[in-house]
Amino acid sequence: SSTLPESLGKAKFLKDLRASGNQISGGIPVSYYNLKNLEELYLDNNRMVGELPQTYEPFYDGLQELSVHSNMGMKGRFPVENFEKTLRVKVIELHNTEMTGQISENICGRLDPNLSYTRLKTITADCEKIKCSCCTCYKDGKIESTY
Repeated sequence: SSTLPESLGKAKFLKDLRASGNQISGGIPVSYYNLKNLEELYLDNNRMVGELPQTYEPFYDGLQELSVHSNMGMKGRFPVENFEKTLRVKVIELHNTEMTGQISENICGRLDPNLSYTRLKTITADCEKIKCSCCTCYKDGKIESTY
């Protein structure tokens, strides 16, 4: 297993980071928080640990797709307030983690099919840990219910 390279945080024009299923361990390097052009972050199915940044960080502005599911070492509160500020987010996949918190009705309202540019397409969570009225809910690694 390996960790995400700290130096990638200097790639200021990086738009997509897809590292799913690569046995990556460790957390998201702090240097990545400044990747303001990052639109897609796929770190699912790894051995990631730690939390998403709780404070506002530049990379939240452009983020359209966030997939950190199936990383049981990912924990802490999901920083929903950082996703309230951007209307660009299309995918949030948080299931099979130890993350907690609540998905707001404001974010759930973006699942409306009448929306185009601001429409949220997918949101998943372990609904016993993250309260969510609109998520596809997982339990023990399997879909339990859909909103």
